[in-house]
Amino acid sequence: GMGEYAAVIAEKIGWDTDWCSMIRLAAPLHDVGKVGMRDAVLLKNGPLDDTEASHMKEHPEIGFRILSESTFPVMKMAARIALCHHERWDGTGYPRALKGSQIPVEASITTLADVYDALRSARPYKRAMTHEEVMKVITEGDGRTSPEHFRPDVLEAFKACADRLAEIFDRLADVEQANVREPVT
Repeated sequence: GMGEYAAVIAEKIGWDTDWCSMIRLAAPLHDVGKVGMRDAVLLKNGPLDDTEASHMKEHPEIGFRILSESTFPVMKMAARIALCHHERWDGTGYPRALKGSQIPVEASITTLADVYDALRSARPYKRAMTHEEVMKVITEGDGRTSPEHFRPDVLEAFKACADRLAEIFDRLADVEQANVREPVT
C-alpha cells in the first residue's frame, strides 16, 4: 500500500513515470531500520517510556546506514526516505530536526503516505479510522498531527488524490479478506 500511495501522490505533484516507479519501490523500505530495534520495544503493547522512545527514534539513522550501502538509484532514494520520513516541515521532527526544503521531497511524500496508512490501519493499541476521519486529522490536525508538519505542495497533492488513496486502501483490504480462509470444520 505505502508504495502505491506514494506513487499516486508523486504523480499528482508532476513526477514522471520513472520517478513514480522509483518511489513505489523505495517508500515501503522507510522503516527497514526497525530491524535494529529491540523486540521488547518493537513489540511492546502500549506507550513507550522515554528510554524506549529514544531507542525507537534511532530507526531512521539505522535504515539510512543499511540502505546507503547500495549504489542503485532506487536504494539511494530509499536511504534518503528512511533517514527523513519522521522529519516535519516545521522543523519539529527527528532525527535531525530538518526544516522545510531541507527535507527531500520523496521523504515528504512518504511521510504523508505513511500517516495515511497508519491511521487507516488497526493496531493492537488503536482502532482503524475511516477515510473521512483520516482526512480530517491530516488536514485539520488532532493534537499530535498538524498540517504544519507536512510540505504544503505535497499536502495539496495528497488532498487532490485522496479518493484514489481510499480506493487503493479498500482494494488491498478486500485482497486481505480474500486471503483469510475459513477454518475447515
